[in-house]
Amino acid sequence: MARDSIFAQGAVIVPDFVTPAEEERLLLRISQAPWMTELSRRVQHYGYRYNYTGASRPVPAAPFPRWAEVMADRLREHFGGTLPLQCIVNEYRPGQGIGMHADHRDFGPVVASLSLADDWPMRFRPRSVRPYARDGQPGDEVAVLPRRSVLVLAGAARSAWMHGIDRTDSARALATRLSATFRTLAR
Repeated sequence: MARDSIFAQGAVIVPDFVTPAEEERLLLRISQAPWMTELSRRVQHYGYRYNYTGASRPVPAAPFPRWAEVMADRLREHFGGTLPLQCIVNEYRPGQGIGMHADHRDFGPVVASLSLADDWPMRFRPRSVRPYARDGQPGDEVAVLPRRSVLVLAGAARSAWMHGIDRTDSARALATRLSATFRTLAR
């Protein structure tokens, strides 16, 4: 692993974080909840609503459903013993993505994202790279996030790197991906 890799900077992929049976139950529970459709992808917010403009602090959202409570408790060790208080579920269909970004500073020093339903590539780029580009650029680090795995971003991987899903990369996907991303609030 190269020294300049995000995986040498605090990123970790935990494979098989949930079993196939747990994944099936999670997908069912998530599908039964209401979706917000104001973005190019469908989302669900729990605990606190993610503020996409960053203009104000996160505002309370629906409480965690039982499945999210269980996952948050299981993720606690990756958050230094602290229980995540925010979860956003994103649905990505083939050809959809999310621009390169670093999670807002209103959230704590660790971000953990559970991937469900399909393996999908994610791109990583140091925040210092200019010019900014929404989608992929030559030199991006690309890693496939296996279904049922958790990507944990901590340290420099959280603070000094951006991540995103390139629409061109995802256009090759055969199935929809769901992610459930957990965060704490910054102090």
